[in-house]
Amino acid sequence: MDVIDLTDVYWERNLTSYTSGGAYLKASCEIEGITYYLKLSNYDDERGFVGFESVYEYLASRVGMLLGFDVLDSEVLKARLVHNGREYTTFVQKAADFLPAGMSKVPFERVYETQKLPGETRLEFLRRSGFGQRADEMLLFDYLIYNRDRHCNNLEFIKNGGLELAPLFDNGVSFFAPLTNRKKEILAFDVLTNYITNSDFGTRYLEDNLVLIEDACLRVPTLSKEELSEALFKVFGEDEDFPSWHREKILELLVQRMRRAQELLDNR
Repeated sequence: MDVIDLTDVYWERNLTSYTSGGAYLKASCEIEGITYYLKLSNYDDERGFVGFESVYEYLASRVGMLLGFDVLDSEVLKARLVHNGREYTTFVQKAADFLPAGMSKVPFERVYETQKLPGETRLEFLRRSGFGQRADEMLLFDYLIYNRDRHCNNLEFIKNGGLELAPLFDNGVSFFAPLTNRKKEILAFDVLTNYITNSDFGTRYLEDNLVLIEDACLRVPTLSKEELSEALFKVFGEDEDFPSWHREKILELLVQRMRRAQELLDNR
């Protein structure tokens, strides 16, 4: 993967972008009149960039598109950049602003709090508001990529006369994000483990959420390991900063969770 020069870009933690401020370093730039947001992986002042969240954002985007879901279209770059007076070479997520010109966005939670019925959950509110299919797709998508962070600030509405859901964004705390780049722990990780996650929709257990899917026609496409590898990793080439063992473990996670998800959907 070619390395681009972003040494003149200023990075900050609380940039207002297509998502909440969050804990990851971000920046923005404009290219030919289009606003792009850049996002880095988990950063530590002593160790530098220790996570792969920017890569996982890209991979989640590709998985979502393979499924035909409405997800934020992301690219992954490799760049030289400067932060806190030190130069790094690291992966960067790049995504265009999904907000069409002349429209505004509204946080999901603001709409939910003002329009919910007494005792209505966020998932129930989505269904009543006409977004049942999108809700089902989100539950399946988050299970497949092992998304640990689908909180209510990671969902937004686009205001265009009425309200429509924005593409799914902030998908980087997925795959093996909590393990940063610890090879031994990633390789030993059981990809079907049903750990508790940070989710405001359904339950906090991703596998349990699959039984909440109402769309009887929703299916997981049959994709081989080779097809997934081509779709997800071609852009990286032989880049050793995203090593083969890491890619193989991601493929293991996706293949096994796709198979498991379809079994559960078939037996609801």
